[in-house]
Amino acid sequence: MVTQNKKILIITGSFGNGHLQVTQSVVNQFNEMNLDNLTVIEHDLFLEAHPILTSICKKWYINSFKYFRNMYKAFYYSRPDQLDKCFYKYYGLNKLINLLLKEKPDLILLTFPTPVMSVLTEQFDMNIPIATVMTDYKLQKNWITPHSQRYYLATEDLKEEFASIGIPKEKIKVTGIPIADKFEEEIDKVSWLRQNHLNPDKPTILMSAGAFGVSKGFDQMIKSILTHSPHSQVVMICGKNKELKRSLSAQFKHYDNVLILGYTKHMNEWMASSQLMLTKPGGITISEALTRQIPMIFLDPAPGQELENANYFEEQGYGYIARTPEAAIQQVATLTNSLDSISAMTQSMNASRIPYSTYKLCKDLLDLLNHSTHYEDVYGKVPLYAKLFVK
Repeated sequence: MVTQNKKILIITGSFGNGHLQVTQSVVNQFNEMNLDNLTVIEHDLFLEAHPILTSICKKWYINSFKYFRNMYKAFYYSRPDQLDKCFYKYYGLNKLINLLLKEKPDLILLTFPTPVMSVLTEQFDMNIPIATVMTDYKLQKNWITPHSQRYYLATEDLKEEFASIGIPKEKIKVTGIPIADKFEEEIDKVSWLRQNHLNPDKPTILMSAGAFGVSKGFDQMIKSILTHSPHSQVVMICGKNKELKRSLSAQFKHYDNVLILGYTKHMNEWMASSQLMLTKPGGITISEALTRQIPMIFLDPAPGQELENANYFEEQGYGYIARTPEAAIQQVATLTNSLDSISAMTQSMNASRIPYSTYKLCKDLLDLLNHSTHYEDVYGKVPLYAKLFVK
């Protein structure tokens, strides 16, 4: 419990939805705890500091998965042994200083890699507790903040990676990646499939259009899957691509084993009710799938965090990487024609999943808060810097 008034500042980022989803899960969990003495605020630091430049960078980032893979690969893997080297290390510094002086938080939680935070801890002697939620499954140096009080990680393997570069193990908590509580709830799979006019006795293959980086060719892919796995059924999530949904709906309107959906708020129910999923290896999506114990196939993951996540899940036996659509179709056929293989993957996922990750993380954050220092003692040289440079 929080016995004194405390404030948590969450620094997040909107490069993809995953970081925002983690932030929302944490905020929702604290709201459910009904802590009258706790205030939680969140800021998209880079977007607020440099809105135009950040918007341009976000567009480049999104397109990098399709058009600029080698460029993003060079960025992601650059100088991995030089933890203090990052070309955007000072990006957002003035905005961050202003936030700290205005909000006076008792703890900062990072849900997005924020190298500028190391400037405060190393150059300005700021002693405010900093905690980091890493939203992927392999170490990347931009998540490291010197003198951070806590790292919340997905796995014991990742903990060993952090320890290997000198992070004290007592500062590392393996909580799993925070996801919404609904992914822990029981789902009546039979009822859900019947409600959506599907056969509960058939293996259900869940496909996400966002996993493929293309907007055409899905009709042939679905037909090929059904040719190789005639006893299966396909649920295709088109997201916000209305043209794709309209086209596929017209082509498959007479198929009783194909369901075409647009944007849906029911990924939880579909994950719970499917036997296999074709998806992008984003940290949040695969964490939800791990909790729901649905094996995955990753189609040609982009270099960087996606490829690292996919490699880790393949190593652990939770999924497979397919470099081409044809390879993905073949893997679907192999697995759906050998349900024992899917069962073995599901059991492996069940043994590794960490339930109620968000609750575990928030409980530990409250412990950090209860041992945090008064505001006057933690900000070091920050006020001096502010007088000289910050407007």
